[in-house]
Amino acid sequence: MLHATRTTSNSTDQQNCKQSSLTLNEVKQNLYLFMVAGYETVSTALAYVTYILVTHPKEQIKLRDHINSHLSKDTIDNYDTVKGMKYLDWFIRETLRMYPITPIVINRECSEEINVQGLCCISPGTKVTLDMYSLHYDNDLWGDVDTNIFCPERFSKKCNPLPWVAFGVGRRNCIGMQFALAEIKFAVIRLLQNYTILPSELANSELELVEMVTIAPKQVMVRLEKRTDREGE
Repeated sequence: MLHATRTTSNSTDQQNCKQSSLTLNEVKQNLYLFMVAGYETVSTALAYVTYILVTHPKEQIKLRDHINSHLSKDTIDNYDTVKGMKYLDWFIRETLRMYPITPIVINRECSEEINVQGLCCISPGTKVTLDMYSLHYDNDLWGDVDTNIFCPERFSKKCNPLPWVAFGVGRRNCIGMQFALAEIKFAVIRLLQNYTILPSELANSELELVEMVTIAPKQVMVRLEKRTDREGE
């Protein structure tokens, strides 16, 4: 980014500059993207995961047991071990199904006339925005368990992957999806290995959301209790 800015500032060949470097505005936009995609989405996802863990104590125990069954010690030897934790993956995906972080970012422009099942026609040039909430909460797409119920096991069955679009879909989905999921998984593993997450007296009864670029909890108040059964391991 710094190199791109310097090249833009010093180049006297305007045509070559346009071909080989970014404008200052493009640099600003990319830095903003890195900040939101690299930090904001992961921290917001962890806030939602923490909320689910504290409000679903049986799921917290189940997830901890699942982690312990794959990791005998505090160390994580390699990422292949983490990738093998299927229930951890289902848990995070189900959290992001119920609480999508950026539910209105999937926008496309129609390149040709499309007839949508005889209901309507979309003309070329029309901007189309996906309603992620409607997709994530459509009971016809998510099996027998009501979509308002937290159920990681719904991801255990092989089904059409398109209804889950927490990171977008298709060739232009989030390029950092796997990295973000890895960060979230490592954080959850460390958290549950060392602490039990308990309700806080300061917590609100309802989860209050704040909508900006992302939709995030205003705050998630919990109490962390150090796990004494980890001593000596």
